[in-house]
Amino acid sequence: MSEEVLREEGMRKEERKGEGVMLFSGVDGLHCVVRVSVRAKSARLKMTPHGGLVVVVPVGFNKKHIPALLVRHEGWIKKTVERFDGHRLQAGALTENGLPCSVVFPFFDEEWAVVYNNKGSGGRRVVEVDDGVGKQLLLPGDGADTERCRRHLLAWLKRRAERNLIPNFEKLAAANGFRYTEVLVRLQRSRWGSCTGRGVITLNTKLLFLPEYLIRAIMIHELCHTVQMNHSKAFWDLVCRHDPLWRSHTVEMRSAWKYVPEWVGA
Repeated sequence: MSEEVLREEGMRKEERKGEGVMLFSGVDGLHCVVRVSVRAKSARLKMTPHGGLVVVVPVGFNKKHIPALLVRHEGWIKKTVERFDGHRLQAGALTENGLPCSVVFPFFDEEWAVVYNNKGSGGRRVVEVDDGVGKQLLLPGDGADTERCRRHLLAWLKRRAERNLIPNFEKLAAANGFRYTEVLVRLQRSRWGSCTGRGVITLNTKLLFLPEYLIRAIMIHELCHTVQMNHSKAFWDLVCRHDPLWRSHTVEMRSAWKYVPEWVGA
Protein backbone atom coordinates (compact mmCIF):
# COMPACT_ATOMS: atom_id res chain seq x y z
CA MET A 1 0.00 0.00 0.00
CA SER A 2 1.85 3.09 -1.19
CA GLU A 3 1.01 6.76 -0.90
CA GLU A 4 0.84 6.95 -4.69
CA VAL A 5 -1.68 4.10 -4.88
CA LEU A 6 -3.83 5.73 -2.23
CA ARG A 7 -3.90 8.93 -4.25
CA GLU A 8 -4.60 7.11 -7.52
CA GLU A 9 -7.51 5.26 -5.96
CA GLY A 10 -9.10 8.62 -5.21
CA MET A 11 -9.96 8.70 -1.54
CA ARG A 12 -13.66 8.98 -0.87
CA LYS A 13 -14.61 11.85 1.41
CA GLU A 14 -17.93 12.36 3.17
CA GLU A 15 -18.51 15.37 5.42
CA ARG A 16 -20.66 14.93 8.53
CA LYS A 17 -22.21 18.22 9.54
CA GLY A 18 -21.22 19.57 12.92
CA GLU A 19 -18.83 16.75 13.77
CA GLY A 20 -15.64 17.76 12.02
CA VAL A 21 -15.45 14.25 10.57
CA MET A 22 -14.38 12.92 7.17
CA LEU A 23 -14.33 9.34 5.91
CA PHE A 24 -11.38 8.13 3.83
CA SER A 25 -11.33 4.88 1.88
CA GLY A 26 -8.37 3.53 -0.04
CA VAL A 27 -7.00 0.12 -0.98
CA ASP A 28 -6.46 -3.04 1.08
CA GLY A 29 -9.80 -2.46 2.80
CA LEU A 30 -8.38 0.63 4.52
CA HIS A 31 -11.10 2.80 5.98
CA CYS A 32 -10.58 5.54 8.50
CA VAL A 33 -12.43 8.38 10.14
CA VAL A 34 -10.72 11.76 10.40
CA ARG A 35 -11.74 13.83 13.42
CA VAL A 36 -10.81 17.49 13.70
CA SER A 37 -10.04 18.36 17.32
CA VAL A 38 -9.51 21.83 18.75
CA ARG A 39 -7.39 20.25 21.52
CA ALA A 40 -5.06 18.30 19.20
CA LYS A 41 -1.56 19.73 18.77
CA SER A 42 -0.53 17.32 16.02
CA ALA A 43 -1.97 14.47 13.96
CA ARG A 44 -2.23 11.07 15.68
CA LEU A 45 -3.73 7.67 14.96
CA LYS A 46 -5.87 5.55 17.24
CA MET A 47 -7.72 2.29 16.67
CA THR A 48 -11.14 1.57 18.14
CA PRO A 49 -12.60 -1.95 18.34
CA HIS A 50 -15.76 -1.34 16.31
CA GLY A 51 -15.15 2.10 14.82
CA GLY A 52 -11.83 1.12 13.24
CA LEU A 53 -8.99 3.51 12.49
CA VAL A 54 -9.39 7.13 13.62
CA VAL A 55 -7.04 9.94 12.58
CA VAL A 56 -7.23 12.90 14.97
CA VAL A 57 -5.94 16.13 13.47
CA PRO A 58 -5.72 19.73 14.75
CA VAL A 59 -7.74 22.55 13.23
CA GLY A 60 -6.17 23.75 10.00
CA PHE A 61 -4.33 20.49 9.32
CA ASN A 62 -3.78 19.89 5.59
CA LYS A 63 -5.61 16.62 4.88
CA LYS A 64 -3.44 16.03 1.82
CA HIS A 65 -0.82 14.75 4.29
CA ILE A 66 -3.08 11.95 5.56
CA PRO A 67 -2.10 9.35 2.88
CA ALA A 68 1.58 9.76 3.81
CA LEU A 69 0.68 9.47 7.50
CA LEU A 70 -1.15 6.18 6.89
CA VAL A 71 1.69 4.76 4.82
CA ARG A 72 4.23 5.70 7.49
CA HIS A 73 2.25 3.84 10.16
CA GLU A 74 1.05 0.95 7.99
CA GLY A 75 2.91 -1.63 10.10
CA TRP A 76 1.30 -0.40 13.34
CA ILE A 77 -2.15 -0.34 11.69
CA LYS A 78 -1.92 -3.95 10.48
CA LYS A 79 -0.49 -5.20 13.79
CA THR A 80 -3.26 -3.48 15.78
CA VAL A 81 -5.99 -4.83 13.51
CA GLU A 82 -4.59 -8.35 13.93
CA ARG A 83 -4.49 -7.92 17.72
CA PHE A 84 -8.13 -6.78 17.80
CA ASP A 85 -9.18 -9.67 15.55
CA GLY A 86 -7.41 -12.09 17.89
CA HIS A 87 -9.42 -10.85 20.88
CA ARG A 88 -12.76 -10.58 19.08
CA LEU A 89 -15.47 -13.01 20.16
CA GLN A 90 -17.74 -14.75 17.69
CA ALA A 91 -20.60 -12.45 16.77
CA GLY A 92 -24.20 -13.45 17.35
CA ALA A 93 -26.65 -13.92 14.48
CA LEU A 94 -27.49 -10.71 12.61
CA THR A 95 -30.14 -9.66 10.13
CA GLU A 96 -29.20 -8.71 6.55
CA ASN A 97 -28.77 -5.07 7.60
CA GLY A 98 -26.51 -5.89 10.56
CA LEU A 99 -29.06 -5.74 13.38
CA PRO A 100 -29.14 -8.43 16.08
CA CYS A 101 -31.53 -11.37 15.93
CA SER A 102 -31.22 -11.54 19.70
CA VAL A 103 -29.68 -9.57 22.55
CA VAL A 104 -27.80 -11.62 25.13
CA PHE A 105 -26.54 -10.58 28.55
CA PRO A 106 -24.76 -13.84 29.46
CA PHE A 107 -23.67 -12.69 32.91
CA PHE A 108 -27.22 -11.64 33.84
CA ASP A 109 -28.59 -14.88 32.36
CA GLU A 110 -30.84 -13.02 29.91
CA GLU A 111 -31.53 -13.58 26.21
CA TRP A 112 -34.07 -11.53 24.25
CA ALA A 113 -35.23 -12.56 20.76
CA VAL A 114 -35.76 -9.45 18.61
CA VAL A 115 -38.89 -9.20 16.46
CA TYR A 116 -38.73 -6.41 13.87
CA ASN A 117 -41.60 -4.60 12.14
CA ASN A 118 -44.07 -5.68 14.80
CA LYS A 119 -47.35 -3.73 14.92
CA GLY A 120 -48.10 -5.06 18.39
CA SER A 121 -45.36 -2.89 19.85
CA GLY A 122 -47.53 0.22 19.77
CA GLY A 123 -45.41 2.09 17.22
CA ARG A 124 -43.26 4.19 19.55
CA ARG A 125 -40.97 2.08 21.69
CA VAL A 126 -39.72 -1.44 22.27
CA VAL A 127 -42.12 -3.73 24.10
CA GLU A 128 -40.84 -6.57 26.28
CA VAL A 129 -42.75 -9.87 26.20
CA ASP A 130 -41.92 -12.64 28.66
CA ASP A 131 -44.32 -15.58 28.50
CA GLY A 132 -42.27 -17.71 30.87
CA VAL A 133 -40.83 -19.74 27.99
CA GLY A 134 -38.76 -17.09 26.24
CA LYS A 135 -38.20 -13.33 26.20
CA GLN A 136 -38.99 -11.20 23.14
CA LEU A 137 -38.42 -7.59 22.13
CA LEU A 138 -41.08 -6.19 19.78
CA LEU A 139 -39.64 -3.34 17.71
CA PRO A 140 -41.94 -0.82 15.98
CA GLY A 141 -41.57 0.46 12.44
CA ASP A 142 -39.97 -0.90 9.32
CA GLY A 143 -37.23 -3.46 9.96
CA ALA A 144 -35.43 -2.16 6.86
CA ASP A 145 -34.94 1.22 8.57
CA THR A 146 -31.64 0.25 10.18
CA GLU A 147 -30.91 3.51 11.99
CA ARG A 148 -34.39 3.82 13.48
CA CYS A 149 -34.32 0.20 14.71
CA ARG A 150 -30.86 0.70 16.17
CA ARG A 151 -32.01 3.84 18.02
CA HIS A 152 -34.91 1.87 19.49
CA LEU A 153 -32.56 -0.92 20.57
CA LEU A 154 -30.06 1.47 22.16
CA ALA A 155 -32.83 3.29 24.05
CA TRP A 156 -34.09 -0.05 25.35
CA LEU A 157 -30.52 -1.06 26.22
CA LYS A 158 -30.14 2.05 28.38
CA ARG A 159 -33.39 1.29 30.21
CA ARG A 160 -32.24 -2.29 30.75
CA ALA A 161 -28.91 -1.08 32.10
CA GLU A 162 -30.71 1.19 34.56
CA ARG A 163 -32.72 -1.79 35.81
CA ASN A 164 -29.79 -4.20 36.01
CA LEU A 165 -26.76 -2.05 36.84
CA ILE A 166 -28.06 0.59 39.24
CA PRO A 167 -29.50 -1.81 41.88
CA ASN A 168 -26.22 -3.77 41.86
CA PHE A 169 -24.26 -0.53 42.20
CA GLU A 170 -26.39 0.64 45.12
CA LYS A 171 -25.91 -2.65 46.97
CA LEU A 172 -22.15 -2.62 46.35
CA ALA A 173 -21.81 0.96 47.60
CA ALA A 174 -23.84 0.28 50.74
CA ALA A 175 -21.99 -2.96 51.52
CA ASN A 176 -18.61 -1.21 51.32
CA GLY A 177 -19.56 2.02 53.07
CA PHE A 178 -19.28 4.38 50.11
CA ARG A 179 -21.36 7.54 49.79
CA TYR A 180 -22.20 9.20 46.48
CA THR A 181 -24.62 11.84 45.22
CA GLU A 182 -26.19 10.12 42.21
CA VAL A 183 -25.61 7.26 39.79
CA LEU A 184 -26.48 7.57 36.10
CA VAL A 185 -26.32 5.24 33.09
CA ARG A 186 -25.24 6.48 29.66
CA LEU A 187 -24.13 4.95 26.39
CA GLN A 188 -20.56 6.27 26.21
CA ARG A 189 -18.02 5.76 23.45
CA SER A 190 -14.96 4.85 25.49
CA ARG A 191 -15.25 5.44 29.25
CA TRP A 192 -16.61 2.51 31.25
CA GLY A 193 -17.39 4.83 34.12
CA SER A 194 -16.70 8.26 35.57
CA CYS A 195 -17.08 10.23 38.81
CA THR A 196 -17.43 13.98 39.22
CA GLY A 197 -16.15 16.07 42.09
CA ARG A 198 -19.73 16.28 43.36
CA GLY A 199 -19.95 12.50 43.65
CA VAL A 200 -22.09 11.91 40.56
CA ILE A 201 -21.12 8.55 39.07
CA THR A 202 -21.86 7.55 35.47
CA LEU A 203 -21.80 3.94 34.30
CA ASN A 204 -21.52 2.91 30.66
CA THR A 205 -24.53 0.99 29.32
CA LYS A 206 -22.07 -1.41 27.65
CA LEU A 207 -21.17 -2.82 31.07
CA LEU A 208 -24.27 -5.02 30.64
CA PHE A 209 -22.27 -7.30 28.35
CA LEU A 210 -19.22 -7.70 30.63
CA PRO A 211 -18.48 -10.46 33.17
CA GLU A 212 -19.78 -9.74 36.66
CA TYR A 213 -16.30 -9.41 38.20
CA LEU A 214 -15.30 -6.74 35.66
CA ILE A 215 -18.54 -4.84 36.24
CA ARG A 216 -17.77 -4.91 39.96
CA ALA A 217 -14.19 -3.75 39.33
CA ILE A 218 -15.41 -0.69 37.39
CA MET A 219 -17.98 0.15 40.06
CA ILE A 220 -15.38 -0.13 42.83
CA HIS A 221 -12.98 2.05 40.85
CA GLU A 222 -15.54 4.84 40.50
CA LEU A 223 -16.71 4.54 44.11
CA CYS A 224 -13.11 4.97 45.28
CA HIS A 225 -13.05 8.26 43.35
CA THR A 226 -15.69 9.58 45.76
CA VAL A 227 -12.91 9.44 48.37
CA GLN A 228 -9.84 10.15 46.21
CA MET A 229 -10.44 12.23 43.06
CA ASN A 230 -7.10 11.20 41.56
CA HIS A 231 -4.97 8.16 40.77
CA SER A 232 -2.53 8.61 43.63
CA LYS A 233 -1.05 5.84 45.77
CA ALA A 234 -3.78 6.50 48.33
CA PHE A 235 -6.40 5.92 45.63
CA TRP A 236 -4.91 2.60 44.50
CA ASP A 237 -4.47 1.47 48.11
CA LEU A 238 -8.20 2.08 48.60
CA VAL A 239 -9.04 0.21 45.40
CA CYS A 240 -6.86 -2.71 46.51
CA ARG A 241 -8.69 -2.86 49.83
CA HIS A 242 -11.99 -3.48 48.01
CA ASP A 243 -10.66 -5.24 44.91
CA PRO A 244 -7.43 -7.15 45.69
CA LEU A 245 -7.21 -8.35 42.05
CA TRP A 246 -7.49 -4.84 40.61
CA ARG A 247 -4.23 -5.17 38.64
CA SER A 248 -5.39 -8.20 36.67
CA HIS A 249 -8.83 -6.63 36.23
CA THR A 250 -7.21 -3.47 34.83
CA VAL A 251 -5.26 -5.53 32.30
CA GLU A 252 -8.37 -7.46 31.28
CA MET A 253 -10.37 -4.25 30.84
CA ARG A 254 -8.03 -3.26 28.02
CA SER A 255 -9.74 -5.84 25.82
CA ALA A 256 -13.17 -5.80 27.49
CA TRP A 257 -14.68 -4.24 24.35
CA LYS A 258 -14.66 -7.78 22.90
CA TYR A 259 -17.74 -8.57 24.99
CA VAL A 260 -19.74 -5.72 23.42
CA PRO A 261 -21.62 -6.54 20.16
CA GLU A 262 -20.58 -4.48 17.16
CA TRP A 263 -24.11 -3.19 16.53
CA VAL A 264 -23.99 -1.35 19.87
CA GLY A 265 -21.27 0.89 18.44
CA ALA A 266 -17.73 1.94 19.22
